[in-house]
Amino acid sequence: VNKILKILLNKNFSRQDCLIAVGGGITGDIGGYTASLFKRGLQFINIPTTLLAQVDSSIGGKTGINTKYGKNLIGSFYQPKLVVSDINFLKTLPDREIICGYGEILKHSLISKKKFFRFLNDNLDKILSLKSPLIEKTIYESCKIKKNIVEKDEREKDLRKFLNFGHTFGHAFEASLGFSKKLNHGEAVMLGMKTALNFSLKKKIFSNKENKIINKHMENEKLYQDVNEYFQKKHINKILSFMAQDKKNDFNKINLVLIKKIGIPIITKNFNKKHLKDFFKKQLIN
Repeated sequence: VNKILKILLNKNFSRQDCLIAVGGGITGDIGGYTASLFKRGLQFINIPTTLLAQVDSSIGGKTGINTKYGKNLIGSFYQPKLVVSDINFLKTLPDREIICGYGEILKHSLISKKKFFRFLNDNLDKILSLKSPLIEKTIYESCKIKKNIVEKDEREKDLRKFLNFGHTFGHAFEASLGFSKKLNHGEAVMLGMKTALNFSLKKKIFSNKENKIINKHMENEKLYQDVNEYFQKKHINKILSFMAQDKKNDFNKINLVLIKKIGIPIITKNFNKKHLKDFFKKQLIN
């Protein structure tokens, strides 16, 4: 961010000039955050080149950077003037990056539209293979879900918090691993959603029938994630410390977005570290 600001200052950019970010979510976040800071608002265009960025980070105006204290704890709300998504960029990506973006697509279906989840369930392999026109429809429907939520609650006062389904767990998993390549964001979100669904089930918020349907979908060999592959019981306190720093928390309570039914999310504010510690002790084998 500092390097970009120095360039803008040295070149004497005005507020009528434009900063264009071409790249993945980190590039878009840094570009948007810098644009929001420079002269209190420089025009900004985002051209996302990864599936994750096209369906999630480029939509909604959130910018953020990671620190040792957690994910996205420093940032701003700043809407781009234009977002341009071209699926030809996706053909250059490794499979892991496609799956990374799919995690957010799946999340959008689970918090909003059971019909969209059924579409994903019926066409999963073709979507992951970027088959046209299924990939275009998938991106469009996913963006539309996020757009409709953001338009109603841009600053995350209420409804937009539902977009954090799986993220309180997922961000803590990423941070606990030092934001390493062991677990990328989309993988962390899928692992976080799976953990949130299991927690919902344990607390009798979510039905076992629908939990089985989603878990079967996520057990596809390309999507499969298991918390035990990354963590042991000795890591619980570290995970909980990052969860406690989540932006959505109030006082000593950890707020979680959980699922009541597919398409019906809820925000719970009843849990402390002990609730989650007991849960993780049963989830983690070693």
